[in-house]
Amino acid sequence: MASRQVFLKDLKVAGLKRELEERECETTGKKADLQNRLKEALENEGENPDIFLLEIAGDINSALQSLKESLQQEHQETSGNLRGMEQNLRGMEQKLVENSTKMEQKLIENMDKKLVENYTTLEKKITENSSCLQKQIGEYVDGKFGKMENKLVTVEEEFQNKLLEMERKFATWVLEGGEQQRMINTTLKSPGSDIDRVSNPESSSRVEISRIRMKPPQFDGKSPWVNYLRQFEAAAKANGWSLAEKATALTLALRGDATDILQTLSLEEQEDYHQLVRHLEMRYGQSHLEHVYHSQLKNRYQKSNESLQEFEADIARLVRLAYSSTSENVMERLAVQAFLDGLRDTETRQALTPSKLVDALARALEFEAAKQSCRGQAKVRRMEEGVEEGTCNEAEIRRVVEGMLEKRQIRCWNCGKVGHVRSRCPRNKETSPSSEN
Repeated sequence: MASRQVFLKDLKVAGLKRELEERECETTGKKADLQNRLKEALENEGENPDIFLLEIAGDINSALQSLKESLQQEHQETSGNLRGMEQNLRGMEQKLVENSTKMEQKLIENMDKKLVENYTTLEKKITENSSCLQKQIGEYVDGKFGKMENKLVTVEEEFQNKLLEMERKFATWVLEGGEQQRMINTTLKSPGSDIDRVSNPESSSRVEISRIRMKPPQFDGKSPWVNYLRQFEAAAKANGWSLAEKATALTLALRGDATDILQTLSLEEQEDYHQLVRHLEMRYGQSHLEHVYHSQLKNRYQKSNESLQEFEADIARLVRLAYSSTSENVMERLAVQAFLDGLRDTETRQALTPSKLVDALARALEFEAAKQSCRGQAKVRRMEEGVEEGTCNEAEIRRVVEGMLEKRQIRCWNCGKVGHVRSRCPRNKETSPSSEN
């Protein structure tokens, strides 16, 4: 590159400082100060500052070359530092992995120790609390029994006092009995007296019962309508109600969802007892389910864990629901036949020939009790015969069980191998560095 000559006034600050450095002059200050200082230096050298040309090309090349060399040197130093830092980071990473593994092992050991210590402490506290609680319960029970004993003594004393008082009253009544007997005889002689009610207790009891008003139960639509209607009819009969009174009482007895039916009735239908019962029967009755009960009764058999009493009660219920319009005699025969057909034990079914369901249940219970008694004796004989054989096999069974217990080993839930638990599994140590990276 060719050199370039410039005047002093055309030099920039960097060029001025470079020229001053070559002449060992001060390089601080503004551009005007640098120009004046360089002029003085040139004048001292015998040069004219206004026409003197300065060579700057060679200086620029040397500066660039020195800058390039310095940059290369800095690059080499930086690369060396980076390689050193990379090695340090790898060493630190390896140390972190080792330290994390050690920390994990120490943490597991500390946790196991803490768990054992906490379990022991908790067991001690539970034992202490249990003893304290037993003591408190004993004191409480003793106190309560003491109070009850005192109350019993007081009640016994009061009872003795009442008994003595009753004995005194009875003695007084016996002494005055003669005079009262005379008064009774005198009263009996007068016709229409109140004592006639005493001599005729049955008539007086009927009068008292007739005065009692039986309150019918309430109906909310959840209980069986047939059972409720029977209770209501019984109360109406005891009270001697007319049809209008029965309609009013039935309307007032409705509760909950059952009152919604009143919104579908006219005032005349609500006051008509038969119409009201018919609508309630349509809403809550079971007459439309007779074919369902027929099927249930036909397929009803005694269950394995069902007693004869439970089976008989369910048969009676299904027969009454399935044949509600049938006479009692026909209903009884149907119930007996369904009971016999559904018995689980064939021998019991063949041994019974009753005419009523109650008789069938009684005879079935007697037959079952006798059969179980005979069966129990047979079991006792079989048990006695098998005792000797069982004692012979006891040693062999114990040997097999002990061998199974000796072969039992702990299996890890993590890797499936035996000999260690999940918290001490080696696979956890292998996967821990990768998870941290």
